[in-house]
Amino acid sequence: MMQRILNSKNLVAFVLAAATGMTLYFRMPFCEDNIFLQVMALRSPSVFQVLKYSYTLFLFSTPYIGYSVVLSGLYIFALKAKQRIRAGRLPLFPDPRKRDDLFLVVGEVHNPRKQVPAENPQWLVIPERGLFTGVAILGAIGSGKTSCCMYPFAEQILAYRAGDADKRIGGLVLEVKGDFCHRVQEILARHARAEDYVEISLDSQYRYNPLHNDLDAYALAYNIASLLNNLYGKGKEPFWQQAYTNLVKFIILLHKVAFDYVTLFDVYECAIDNATLERKINEAERRLTETDSVLLWEEEYLKHPRDLEPFKFRLDEESKRYIAPLTPGLAAVLKDKAIEWEAENVGGKKPVPQDKKEQLEAVKRWFNHDWRRIEPKLRTSIVEGISVFLSLFDDNPAVKRTFCPPPECYDPQANADFKFGKPLPSFKWLIETGKVCALNFPIAMNAGLAKALGVMMKLDFERAVLNRVPQMEAHPDRYFRQVMFICDEYQHFATVGENEPTGDEKFFSLSRQPKCIPIIATQSISSLKSALTGDTWRTLLQTFRTKIFLALSDDFSARTASELCGREDKLKVSYNLSESGHDARVSLLTGKALSQKSNITASKSYNTQTDFRFDMKTFTELRNAQSVTIAYDGTNPMPPMFCYLKPYYNDVNKSYFRQLADGEL
Repeated sequence: MMQRILNSKNLVAFVLAAATGMTLYFRMPFCEDNIFLQVMALRSPSVFQVLKYSYTLFLFSTPYIGYSVVLSGLYIFALKAKQRIRAGRLPLFPDPRKRDDLFLVVGEVHNPRKQVPAENPQWLVIPERGLFTGVAILGAIGSGKTSCCMYPFAEQILAYRAGDADKRIGGLVLEVKGDFCHRVQEILARHARAEDYVEISLDSQYRYNPLHNDLDAYALAYNIASLLNNLYGKGKEPFWQQAYTNLVKFIILLHKVAFDYVTLFDVYECAIDNATLERKINEAERRLTETDSVLLWEEEYLKHPRDLEPFKFRLDEESKRYIAPLTPGLAAVLKDKAIEWEAENVGGKKPVPQDKKEQLEAVKRWFNHDWRRIEPKLRTSIVEGISVFLSLFDDNPAVKRTFCPPPECYDPQANADFKFGKPLPSFKWLIETGKVCALNFPIAMNAGLAKALGVMMKLDFERAVLNRVPQMEAHPDRYFRQVMFICDEYQHFATVGENEPTGDEKFFSLSRQPKCIPIIATQSISSLKSALTGDTWRTLLQTFRTKIFLALSDDFSARTASELCGREDKLKVSYNLSESGHDARVSLLTGKALSQKSNITASKSYNTQTDFRFDMKTFTELRNAQSVTIAYDGTNPMPPMFCYLKPYYNDVNKSYFRQLADGEL
């Protein structure tokens, strides 16, 4: 109340002066009865009138001046010295379940450049079109990345249209500690979406085969080779990556052609053992050539033994009939000799397409004329280069059971009771039905395997998201739900392609059109830099238009964050003190210069300099739940500003400064 009065001190002084002037006007009127004033009125009426009206004016102006001085003194000395701006009331936080449009509330904004409260704070809101351009959260250990950003952001996105089965948001969740998945599950359960949670872990019922998809053999092999580069580094000699890719490609192609199914264990088994690889090639040849067969009764076969002997008929003990592959030569003999025969499709399969037969011939040519001709030492080196990774799916039975399920797992009849585990649906189906898939494989169990599985799952997800683009173009009138990608400790899963066609930087640069919302959190720019090669971290970081910097503990990250916030012209104040003396002499006692007359001059000057908006010190001294945010609304970039985040365990409608005063942060 007192602050409001003093802020309006001029008006208050005017009102008080008016009241005082009216009181004095009636209590102490102008004494016109005075003999001297009467003589003045007779001799100089104009002077008398000036004196009379001046007296009346002073009755009002003098109190006004007095009140102004008193109120100004109180304002300057009594109130201004102890004045503290109190944080104003925040606008009511919009309930994510009741939002008509998708947007993300990052936190509250007071003074954009100073860490002080404001009387009219506002929410920092990123609309839907801005979310599609990516959100990167960077902060040191304990700065509140998960509690202040990941949990609240996931809550807002997953709660949007939670009751609408056609518009609720699904996606992929990756993390390395195991607790974030449980938090996501709690969020979904709180919003009546418990059935939308799909978890991949060693204890879950789901089985995930990274190679069971519609990609061709070369694409799968290339993904594995790229993953090896990200796990163990890329050598200067391209031969090794080419050799890995070639070996894995033909092994995958062999299994797809002959068995229509392949796992990483199958690739490992064939890579380390030539005998197994040769046996499977022979088995594939038998399966493909015996798919269309000729059946003859024993009496019919014995009528023409010489004519049929070259075609290698064998007796089937069950049917008691002779069987041989149907070839053009055999068909001509059967027609010429008028032999009665029946056609059989082995195993109830459809006739083998000619493409598969040609692909099998390609595998045989590679095996006989390429792989076998490589020197044993070189061949061993190639195998060892990929077995170090593929062996992870052999030495741990739980991992093998979860990520290398048998083919019966994908057979609806053989696995009707899910005795082989429940196969993970395709990411295309998961996205379009609003499911949230989470990989709960803590990195403490096996760091290399956790990263490998996370990267392979991420690549499957990215491919499914990008495949939405042609469908969205073909059906512009159809509603396509948004999809999210949330990754905590992103430095463990980050992959870049550089000159290769795969890589996160390529996906994030294209994810806006298929309506993907990428939200990643990492400890620092340094951790991202150390996980990637060269300067690829710059290419990856620039794909996230919204960057939230919490407290940073290393100089490189703080310097880079300061540079990303940019520079601006600032008014700098400089002071100059100078002293001059006349008739100077040297004192015989002190040996110092003395003068009878001296002058001291002080000057104050202003000049404009270009400086960082936020210096390195600002980023290293940010407190918990404080951030410097560079936001993008999808159309225009917002200037960097202080933003105060909302921890999930506190009241979202309570101001940051009030929470800080109450010790809740």
